[in-house]
Amino acid sequence: MSVRREWRDSGSASGHMQTVAASGTYNRMQTAYRAYIDHATTCDGCGGGERRCAEADQLWRTYRAART
Repeated sequence: MSVRREWRDSGSASGHMQTVAASGTYNRMQTAYRAYIDHATTCDGCGGGERRCAEADQLWRTYRAART
């Protein structure tokens, strides 16, 4: 995953470094996760997210791959 570290000012307390994903990486992750959630909540085979069907497994693997 393409990441960088940025300083985050937390107001009156001391700040800290925060890991930030590049926008393209973030967009791929967000799109893949949304596809997984949309599927899992509407698929009869997924039982509303309580279990996963084969398609949900593939969507989850796609999401995990987008994170690397």
